Amino acid sequence: MGSANLVQYLLGKQAMQAEIRDVFEHYYKTRIRLSGRAKILDTPDHTALLSEIPRQIQAHLSARGRAHLYKIKGSIGLGNIARVPWVGVFRQGVTENAENGYYIVLLFSEDMSRCYLSLNQGITAIEKMYTKQFARRKMLEAAAEALKRLNCSPEAHLGKIDLASTGDLARAYEAAAIVSFLYTNNELPSEAVFFSHFNELLDHYELLYREFGPNLHSLFDVSEGEFQQVVLEKAAAQAPNVELDVPGAESPKTILGTKAFIRSPIVAANAIRAAEFKCEIDPNHWTFSSKAKKQRYVEAHHLIPISQQNLFEASLDVVANVVSLCATCHRMMHFGLAEEKKSHLLGLLRERKARLRDKAIEVRDSDFLQFYSGKVVLED
Repeated sequence: MGSANLVQYLLGKQAMQAEIRDVFEHYYKTRIRLSGRAKILDTPDHTALLSEIPRQIQAHLSARGRAHLYKIKGSIGLGNIARVPWVGVFRQGVTENAENGYYIVLLFSEDMSRCYLSLNQGITAIEKMYTKQFARRKMLEAAAEALKRLNCSPEAHLGKIDLASTGDLARAYEAAAIVSFLYTNNELPSEAVFFSHFNELLDHYELLYREFGPNLHSLFDVSEGEFQQVVLEKAAAQAPNVELDVPGAESPKTILGTKAFIRSPIVAANAIRAAEFKCEIDPNHWTFSSKAKKQRYVEAHHLIPISQQNLFEASLDVVANVVSLCATCHRMMHFGLAEEKKSHLLGLLRERKARLRDKAIEVRDSDFLQFYSGKVVLED
């Protein structure tokens, strides 16, 4: 940073406080004026959110020689004006937006009574893969696990925050918060306090990035019961007769101490829907009606176990490799005697071989049966 810019930066000691005050005092009125539309106006609150606060954070990062690592962006919403406006700080290699990964963000409450400078998580990708309520529960779990790695100052607010929210998106921000600092509209932070808090969050951000990379998905677990319930809900909600794959199985993650591949419930749901909610060993097998739109209860099972992914270049998390089974047949695959399940396994494999070959997945019968000779975990 040049000497003139440094002097200008140091002279604006309370500039951040003034910009935050402008948002508190003007945003609600601007939002009402716009009747729900996200249109940029030359108002003090929009100037603060979209220009001045990002500029000051950029200057602070430049002074620390770290501006090249971060993208700073303010938002008043897209299409519809945001109930909770924000300014986000996104690290290169983690995310460029508030939908994925994790990031530092200045979040203003819907009633403009408070704001939080927060280390938060992108929740949209998890919501799309699972469900909104499920995603929020898992973000709370991930935040709690992340906090175990962080040395937070006494004034920090740990975990869930309160944005006085009436909207789904803001509730997601609340649940996804890891560690935050609270500022009320009658007790604004000084420049020194704000950037001291910002530096602490920045250090936490870098620590998590070094340990976990671009997301914190390895910090929460998805039980077999949770996975199957989400799969059924998605299968019941989607249009029929569509076989669709999504990007394949992610690299193995250490989930709370255990290495595992991440299964997509979307892939499994597509497989169950393609099987019309019937057991593929015997479609006449009785099963009860589930809570998922009263569809028959079945479970998704990876025919070639997902735990064998390291043996294959192509993803095993594809519809061609997922079979729909009644609960009894599914448990047989995991816990049954080899001689009882051998013929069923080979029958399913013969039926799927052409579809698997189309996905560049080939396996000999003997190798396939070997996968089932040991312990096949439920997550397979």
